[in-house]
Amino acid sequence: MHSSAAFLQTLALVLGVAALTTALFNRLKQPVVFGYIIAGLLVGPNAPLSFAADASIVRTLSELGVILLMFSLGLEFSLGRLMQIGASAGFSAFGETSLMMGIGYLVGHLLGWTAIESLFTGGIVAISSTTIVSKAFVEHGIRGRVAEIVFGILIFEDLIAILLVAILTAVAAGGGLPPAYFGLTVVRLTTFLRSLAPCGLLLIPRFLPLLVRLLSHGRPRVA
Repeated sequence: MHSSAAFLQTLALVLGVAALTTALFNRLKQPVVFGYIIAGLLVGPNAPLSFAADASIVRTLSELGVILLMFSLGLEFSLGRLMQIGASAGFSAFGETSLMMGIGYLVGHLLGWTAIESLFTGGIVAISSTTIVSKAFVEHGIRGRVAEIVFGILIFEDLIAILLVAILTAVAAGGGLPPAYFGLTVVRLTTFLRSLAPCGLLLIPRFLPLLVRLLSHGRPRVA
């Protein structure tokens, strides 16, 4: 557990550094997302000149930031629109991921790395950052059909990333990739998505108005 004082100090440090770096990049007429990246390097636990007092708190803040950004992305993107562009976005994501994975593996092989290291290099460059792209789109005001297709591709890439993590974990552990293990991972992911979609479409929309009514009843009325 983090102490309140340490958490608030680290939060103030992160926000202060991010404000300075984003103001600098905004002044230079560059995307402010670069400022966020520089701020993360400065306060992160892996930088040579790290200003962060507690690496675990910084890691918690980074995970919370990604969750909030993905939540805001989900608020603007509907499942119906995803289904409309599902086929094209899925094929595009699979093709782009396969191409970049092959290029990353080839580059690692040319650099003299081992097969596992080259495979991990391909996995790293294969997946685009949904958070970075969504932030850049918001900054430039990119909306409409183009944004929907790009976000659809990124969502499918995130699903592919889950499979890549399972595959690369099994390969790195030295157990290879048994077909049964890969098939079980696909079944688990599909089952999770099938159970999550009805919950999000049927239960949560009915639960939120009920929660609002319960909270409103508990508030004192102003005469």
